[in-house]
Amino acid sequence: MYRNILLIILGLTISMGVHAQEKKANEKPKMKFLGAFDAGQAGVSIYKLFDQSDNVVCYVLAPDAASRKQTSEGLIYDSNSVGSISCLMVKVPVIPIAAEPVRLK
Repeated sequence: MYRNILLIILGLTISMGVHAQEKKANEKPKMKFLGAFDAGQAGVSIYKLFDQSDNVVCYVLAPDAASRKQTSEGLIYDSNSVGSISCLMVKVPVIPIAAEPVRLK
């Protein structure tokens, strides 16, 4: 009897572990938002994103508001003439260093 209970608990534990791994595999990694900058055009900004796993910084030129519509299959985002992305690998960490104080003689 105890053996059957242990087998059921073991089976549930393994099943839950497999489900958790499948869920993690389906999750998309997220880039860190670093800021938004003026793009020089009304309603458009440059967004700075950082991918920590590959040390990559991306700049995305995108509209401030995305137009979309609901369909029976879900949301559909309308196309836009604004949109580009530029990425570069960060080779050296950039750390702001405070200026040394000026010493008068």
